[in-house]
Amino acid sequence: MKKIAVALSGGVDSSLTVLLLRDAGLDVVGITLRVQRNADGASVCAGDDAVDKARAVANYLGVDHFVCDVCDDFKDIILSYAWHTYANGQTPSPCVRCNERIKFGKLFDYAMSLGCEAMATGHYAQIVDYRDVKRIARGADANKDQSYFLSGLPNATVERILFPLGGYTKPQVRALADQYGLPSAHTPDSQNVCITKPRQTFAETLCDLFGEKAKIGNFIYDGKTIAKHAGIHHYTVGQRHGLGNLVPTQKAYVKAISGNDVQITTDPNDLLTSQFSATQAIWHADPANAESLRAQIRYRSPAVPCSLSQNGDTLSIQCHTPVNAVTPGQIVAFYDGDVVIGRAIIKN
Repeated sequence: MKKIAVALSGGVDSSLTVLLLRDAGLDVVGITLRVQRNADGASVCAGDDAVDKARAVANYLGVDHFVCDVCDDFKDIILSYAWHTYANGQTPSPCVRCNERIKFGKLFDYAMSLGCEAMATGHYAQIVDYRDVKRIARGADANKDQSYFLSGLPNATVERILFPLGGYTKPQVRALADQYGLPSAHTPDSQNVCITKPRQTFAETLCDLFGEKAKIGNFIYDGKTIAKHAGIHHYTVGQRHGLGNLVPTQKAYVKAISGNDVQITTDPNDLLTSQFSATQAIWHADPANAESLRAQIRYRSPAVPCSLSQNGDTLSIQCHTPVNAVTPGQIVAFYDGDVVIGRAIIKN
């Protein structure tokens, strides 16, 4: 009997994944990541509470349960990276990095050490045949598609992962979970935030966690200093909330972060661009062979047709239609139609 590990958080998606594979006659084990300890009133993902919830689900479904503790690695690989990205005036993509290094890195390796042949998760994405290899493609539910977050996974890993929910919509998943009587059928979705303290943003919590000093500076509008700000980690390109009344009677947007200064605009068209650069590209297939090359600059943004050119380690992306608020530090994922073929980190 084929032995399959399921990354089990205890939520409805991973719980139904266990059930579907178990009922398909596979030898299923649940593995829960513990990436943080619950402390200081902070809300954390994959902490002690999540382990307890997942263990209860495994017991309910009658499968063996294991815990993969990566607390130290998570702080070093994910939280430290996220803070230093904010501190340098950029916006990190912790979920993409976590999938690459933790969930499909440390957890995947742990699953293989248990003798599992593959690992399944509750992601809303699909595995398809693409040019003689297995590749990740968009899930059937356009509103929940998570292929963007999985854009860095290499072909060798994709060959040994399963996404049983990729062909379902979220309402269908909840209906199935309810039909099977799963206790998690109506639990709220997670918010995909690594750690937050009450009344703080993710960046503010990280600043406290690492005991760092905020990089204060100026708000610049129309070439002039109009106010001081409390730290560049509070801001990201395209942001309009939390700016107060910087420009009376007009909506203000963060246009760019330069050094310790935050550039402000009142014209949303200033946020549109057709060209930007990226670095640290990872390719799973040659983009030159793509029939419908598209770039997606954030999770909720549409993928747009694009052209690429390379100059050393820098990738220049020319979008055929303008995109809004290209944000340094974020991931740009590349698709051939609906199939993920690569990713890079936005530079400017």
